[in-house]
Amino acid sequence: MNIAGNFPPPARIAIVGAAVVIVLAGVRVATPILGPLLVAVFFAMITAPAMRWLTRRGVPPLLGAATVVAGLIGILAGMIIFLGAAFTGFIRTLPQYQASLEAQAAVLTDYGIDIGRFTIWDYIDQGLVFQQATELARQIGSIAVDVFLVFVGIGFLLLEGPRLAAVLARYLGEESTPYRHLSQSGTILIDYVVVRTKVNLITGVGTWLFLTLLGVDFAVLWGFIAFVLSYVPYIGLVVAAIPPTLLALIEFGPAGAVAVIAAVALIDAAAENLVLPRIAGRELNLSPFVVLFSVIFWGFILGAVGIFLAIPLTIAVKLFLESWEETRWMGELLGNGDRK
Repeated sequence: MNIAGNFPPPARIAIVGAAVVIVLAGVRVATPILGPLLVAVFFAMITAPAMRWLTRRGVPPLLGAATVVAGLIGILAGMIIFLGAAFTGFIRTLPQYQASLEAQAAVLTDYGIDIGRFTIWDYIDQGLVFQQATELARQIGSIAVDVFLVFVGIGFLLLEGPRLAAVLARYLGEESTPYRHLSQSGTILIDYVVVRTKVNLITGVGTWLFLTLLGVDFAVLWGFIAFVLSYVPYIGLVVAAIPPTLLALIEFGPAGAVAVIAAVALIDAAAENLVLPRIAGRELNLSPFVVLFSVIFWGFILGAVGIFLAIPLTIAVKLFLESWEETRWMGELLGNGDRK
């Protein structure tokens, strides 16, 4: 008996909408559990080709999974070491900017603006810094546990991947639309990561070169941060530009800050509004508006994990909706209008 057919279309839409809201509320509450799981699934999917490459060459599955996980751990460790050293050097040089601030204060005094005696720490909320450092130290244990669970999850998913694929093929049918979309999702996500990484390299290297030419200190650090945060479309590069803009303001005055803002705006416009949306629209069939909205939406639901996995999660939702005739129209709403 088709119970849903007894309701008029507006009622069915209201029921489905209420169910979606309830599910999303549950997902948000379960974020501490789902966050590491989603990260593990994402990295397992994009590293699955490396796992298959190793196994085809006679490497035992257990050793292959351990090798892939070890590679990911090495990349993470390298990033932590680099950022730790760079930020340590940056904090140590903060007092050196005292002279620049005093010189700018003298210029303001010439225009009748007296801001009095100050130090570099006048521009930093020491209480907030101490509070954030204490909170970070308190959460290190929790973060370490989450990272451990992610790597363990990646290893198990790589080992269980072939068996899970066989089970899904048996129960869904290899020719069924849901199974075909599920099979395609890994390839689509890999393509997205490759494209996004190429665009981020352009963004990071461009930011580094410009800041180096301008003479802003720690240009390599700011370029690397721009590379990482650019995985968050539209918003990430803006956030990454804040520290070098403030540093340019201290070193070169308002003109330097304006130059950094203008350069970052041009880089952001080229990378996010020209390059990536066209590639995303062509390869992933996602509307540029959906790309932006997904960052805000998944960030609200899953926090930091949702921000960085916004596009993969949206791709998964789109493929899921397109797997059935009744919901295919909703999946098409997420696209850019190009039927494939």
